[in-house]
Amino acid sequence: MPQVTAPTGVSLHHDTFGDPNHPPLLLIQGLGAHMLGWRAELCRQLADAGFHVLRFDNRDVGLSQKFPQGGYTLADMADDTAGLLTALGIPAAHVVGQSMGGMVAQQLALDHPTRVLTLALIYTAPSTDFLAGRDLVDERTHRPRARDRDEAIALYLENEAACASPGYPQDTAWLRELGGQMYDRDYDPDGIERQLEALDHSPDRTPHLHRITVPTTLLHGDGDRLIGPDASKVMHELIADSKLTIHPGMGHELPQPLWPHIITQIRDNTARGSA
Repeated sequence: MPQVTAPTGVSLHHDTFGDPNHPPLLLIQGLGAHMLGWRAELCRQLADAGFHVLRFDNRDVGLSQKFPQGGYTLADMADDTAGLLTALGIPAAHVVGQSMGGMVAQQLALDHPTRVLTLALIYTAPSTDFLAGRDLVDERTHRPRARDRDEAIALYLENEAACASPGYPQDTAWLRELGGQMYDRDYDPDGIERQLEALDHSPDRTPHLHRITVPTTLLHGDGDRLIGPDASKVMHELIADSKLTIHPGMGHELPQPLWPHIITQIRDNTARGSA
C-alpha cells in the first residue's frame, strides 16, 4: 500500500486492484472512513468488470497526512484527489464517491473538470442542508474516545447502526472486522471532527451543478437515515447528463446483495463516457 505526495505537498496512502492498463476507477471515501471501507471483495469485482481500481485514505484519516490545525474545506480535499491522480501519472479517471466522498467528487468535477471522465455519486448531497441525520453524525463525533481495541470496535458498530438498510441484514461480522482493522491502522477520531468542519465550511454546490457535464449516475436508498434520497433527486435535476436510481430498502451503506446492480450501474455509466 504505497504512499505518494501530491503536488500540493499532501501525503496520501492508497492501493489498487486490477490491470493498470484498464480504465482507472477512483473511489472516494466518506466522513472519517478509511479506504478499507471500500471492501476488497467489491474492489476486486469492479476490477473484474474491467477497471483499474484505486482507493485511498482522505487527508486526516487512516494512513494519509493529518491536519491537526484543521481549517480546510472540501475544495482542498478535491485538490488532494486531483493531486493523487497527478502523482500516479493518471490524466483522468472515472470517479465514484460515497457520502462525503460524493461531495468531494462533485467538487473535483467542478474544480478539475478535465480529470473526471464520469461520475458515480452514491448517497450523497450538494450541501449539508440535506443531512437529515445530522444529529446522528454529531452524536458520533461527541462520544468519548475508545480506551482499547474492543471498545473502538463496539463504538464503530454503534455508529454504523444508523447506516443500516431496512431491506437488507447489516453485515455486522464485516463491520466488526473493519472496526478492528481501522483501529490497528490508525485510531484518530479527532480527524473525523476536522472533516466534519470541512463539510460545514464548504459552500453549497447546488448553484454550480449545472456545470457538471460528464455522464453521471446517482445511486441512493429509500431507507437512508443520514442523507435522504431527495438530495439525489435535486442533483439529478441539475446535472444534465445524469441518471438516478433509488434502491428500495437500501440505507447509508452498500449491501452485498446489491453489488451486482451497483457495479452494472457504474460500468454502464462509464460506457456512456467512453462513447
